[in-house]
Amino acid sequence: MLWAVTGCSGTGASTVASAWKEMGAEICSLDRVGHRFLDRDSVKIQLQELLDLDNLESMSSADIRKTLRDTVFIVPEMIESINRVLHPRLKKWCSVSAYMLQEKPGVHVLDAALVFELELENIPDFIVTVSDSRERTIARLQKRDGISLETALGRWQNQTGIREKSLRSHFVILNEGSLEELREKAINFYKDVIQKMEDAQWHTKPGRN
Repeated sequence: MLWAVTGCSGTGASTVASAWKEMGAEICSLDRVGHRFLDRDSVKIQLQELLDLDNLESMSSADIRKTLRDTVFIVPEMIESINRVLHPRLKKWCSVSAYMLQEKPGVHVLDAALVFELELENIPDFIVTVSDSRERTIARLQKRDGISLETALGRWQNQTGIREKSLRSHFVILNEGSLEELREKAINFYKDVIQKMEDAQWHTKPGRN
């Protein structure tokens, strides 16, 4: 079974995914998949040409991310260029991986902030959005990643809004308290879903038997 957990940057989706991993789920971070793509020469060459930046071809993915971090989210043209290179690859990777997991037992979770941006709605059995206020999230991003207010706001502005993500998801987990409270909500959610599956009462999509 394939789940997707999403949200905007910093709302807590990865914390929820981590709690589910402790419960036995297999987790894949789409961010990490994107980082691996940045290590490919073909991707580096495309980005170097589109962004008009020197020496990207010789950099590691970590160095590329560090180079772009403080400017990419506040320059729309850069975001568009990066998306043009990475998004088709990420979407194809998700489709192929989901197909390969069809007959594999257990719970598999895609931890991805870009579920809706990549139009992946039909790939997982269901989607969970982790929601938090923009004020709390922006403060968390600044502290966690050591970024400026402008960069943190840019991340939010370049993603589908949290309200829209919530409305388009099957479930929403509200992150409105402490980290431990969020983990407890995630664990309880996981237990509830697994129990319903075991009781053969769980249907994630209309018309599914």
